[in-house]
Amino acid sequence: MTQTAQRAPQDMLISAFQLFEQGKFSQSLKLAEALRKDHPNHPDVLHLMGLLCLRGGDPDEAERFIRLAIAVLPGKAFFHVNLGNALRHQGRMEDARATYDKAVALDPQFPGSYANRGTLNAEEGREAAAIQDFETLISLAPQSPEGYGRLGQYYLGLGRFGDAKTTFERGLAQNADLPGLQAGLGDAAERAGDLDLAVRAAEKALELAPKLYPALRTWAVAKRRLGALEEARDRLERLDLGKMPLPLARAFHAELAQIYDRLNAPSDAYDHFKAQNDLAAQTLEHDSIDKAGYMAQVATLRDAFTPDWVASWTPVDASALTPLPVTPVFLVGFPRSGTTLLDQFLDAHDAVRVIEEKPILLAVRDGLKGGYPAGLADLDVDEVNRLRGLYAVALEKLGAGKGGAAGQVVVNKLPLNIIHVGLIQRVFPEAKIILSLRHPADAVLSCFMQDFQLNASMAHFLTLKDSAALYEAVMSLWLTYKDVLPLSVASVRYEELIDDPEAALADVMALLGLGWQPAQADHVAHAQARGTIRTPSYSQVTEPLYQRAADRWRRYETYLEGVLPRLAPFVTRLGYD
Repeated sequence: MTQTAQRAPQDMLISAFQLFEQGKFSQSLKLAEALRKDHPNHPDVLHLMGLLCLRGGDPDEAERFIRLAIAVLPGKAFFHVNLGNALRHQGRMEDARATYDKAVALDPQFPGSYANRGTLNAEEGREAAAIQDFETLISLAPQSPEGYGRLGQYYLGLGRFGDAKTTFERGLAQNADLPGLQAGLGDAAERAGDLDLAVRAAEKALELAPKLYPALRTWAVAKRRLGALEEARDRLERLDLGKMPLPLARAFHAELAQIYDRLNAPSDAYDHFKAQNDLAAQTLEHDSIDKAGYMAQVATLRDAFTPDWVASWTPVDASALTPLPVTPVFLVGFPRSGTTLLDQFLDAHDAVRVIEEKPILLAVRDGLKGGYPAGLADLDVDEVNRLRGLYAVALEKLGAGKGGAAGQVVVNKLPLNIIHVGLIQRVFPEAKIILSLRHPADAVLSCFMQDFQLNASMAHFLTLKDSAALYEAVMSLWLTYKDVLPLSVASVRYEELIDDPEAALADVMALLGLGWQPAQADHVAHAQARGTIRTPSYSQVTEPLYQRAADRWRRYETYLEGVLPRLAPFVTRLGYD
């Protein structure tokens, strides 16, 4: 240590760090400030001040303090890791990455470097790099739960439930009495469809930590899926949801709503669905979600696509377009119209690969010159080819482009790409569209019932009125596209899909130029073997086909009275009379 790094009283320094680790930040700050008066250049004191600033929401000041610590003691990897954290919280991702890399170079055996760089990689969608960092963290500290927890949760976020389950089991093999890993195993097992294991793991987690409420929610979900509805209801009804943090209360209202729906108690179910959504609505302003902007975008597209405007477009010779590595196929539909179930049936075919819920079309939309949709009118061959190239690059990053899926049909499944069908047809005139349909009242009700992660589109599903308004806007736009554009479309009705999948998919398979395969008949086996489901419908598609969700709206007709007139034109136009 240099001469300027004066020796601080170790007991005070240790106490300050212990208070920080215990979450007693104001007490830790008092000790740190007292230490700094007498030891202004001590690197550990400066570093602690930086950590306190970072915890207090001031990453700029955190950076200043940690850089001062590094100036005194430049070779400590721990300091560089937390400098990287301060930079990451400022949004300076490349600087943060370089700092984490330096920490690894300084001390390749320091686990914290890999934990935090892995988190950055995960946030930036660098899947392979994130997994490698978390695996390195596990190898350096195999007795610690941190690496297993980070990797398991990352796999859950990716929808790789089987990998998550294996990761948590690896951690529990080191120590079975870790409630967090038991809860993670229960969550992964429930999502993977191993419901008995989910119940056992959740019960073990609650035995170790009785107030570990995420484990209780997993237990309830698994019990509901196993049919133990009264048992799950009775245990959850004993909770005082009014005293819980908002996210937990919202989650338990959502689960109670699903339980009461299965118990055929629509009044109780509706009360909990409404409570779930009322709590979710409280996060809209905090998260700066602009749902009005999304509705305005749909209205702008609907107003733009008139027959006269489309007729005015600069002609593009399709024969002059650069061929894509795979024929573009798009699976679209209003949310909760059966797209995830349809995805499983299609992906089970050995010549089909479905890309789930990846916004890769946005690279094309955002690359359009002249604004969207106005810029579509004046596209020439060169511009269309440039935009097609952006899409090809995005596909290749997912291993679905050149060299990644030879001979396969690659289906881009993102339901609300339905609003961009005009863009699709203009840039990909050879595109094939698969439209998933469901009775309008059931689609709207199901969106209201689903506890979505909120964004500008999903924020419309917090009331039945807003859900119906978005349905009207989106499906009016779809009907406009059908009227003014030469689309190549095959439709699938959810109600027919759950009744006779092979017959329901006949038009789709013909559109794709493929025959039906026996493997497509067992969507449950495919979903479980696939191991990756990125949508809220994961539980439905890992169960045998059931009829309970068809015509569900009739049980809730009292609550839908105010929106049924708005949906009536679509009931007629879509053939649901």
